[in-house]
Amino acid sequence: MEFLTQEILADIGLLSIALIAGSILAIFIGLILAYIICKKKGFAERLHITFSSFALRILLLIFDSIYIPSKRIVSLLGGDDLMVDKAAAKVRNILLRREFSRVPYSDRIVIVPQCLRSLECKTSFNSEIGAQCMGCRKCKIFDITEKAKELGYKGTYIAPGGGFVKRIIKKVRPGGVIGIACAYEMNMGLLEVSNQGIPVQGVTLLTSGCVETDVDLEEVFRVMELIEEDKDESR
Repeated sequence: MEFLTQEILADIGLLSIALIAGSILAIFIGLILAYIICKKKGFAERLHITFSSFALRILLLIFDSIYIPSKRIVSLLGGDDLMVDKAAAKVRNILLRREFSRVPYSDRIVIVPQCLRSLECKTSFNSEIGAQCMGCRKCKIFDITEKAKELGYKGTYIAPGGGFVKRIIKKVRPGGVIGIACAYEMNMGLLEVSNQGIPVQGVTLLTSGCVETDVDLEEVFRVMELIEEDKDESR
């Protein structure tokens, strides 16, 4: 008895074509939405207000599903292959903001990248607690550290690498985390920390690189100050 009849083979062929067409359509839609989110400030927030978090969750599912092929396509076309990371990070921030805003300041930590340090920074790194700001005022880590102390945060940590983030979270067990990183590290970090059930927010660096990067302090402070009573920010 033949299981693969002509009719079954034809159905398999049609199904394959439909799956390929669906994948191409998903990539096309995803790239368009990622581009709009990156270029039009507040677009993702307006989607959230208009269609609720469900729409953003569907959008995030699309971004995650097309992640690798979309980055390759954008790169081949000569575009910014971090576009999907930037868009996905913005959506994750919005979806996690309400839960994060409910975490008291005293149970939050801030993790900053070592590339934000001044080249003249004299601090030393420890595999357990990373590095601590020595107060030389030569980079924005000082301002972030002082803001964290002012608000009563659990701590501010300078991360030498991605592996450190896992260790410090396991050691400190914070109720909420703010991370500062480049677009790729930010997207992956938000995904990884939120998958551990920890509310998290991220601020993307203004410049990328291995040394003396930059970040918008006003944006960092805005996120650090998020609290449940702030109805506009916690929606």
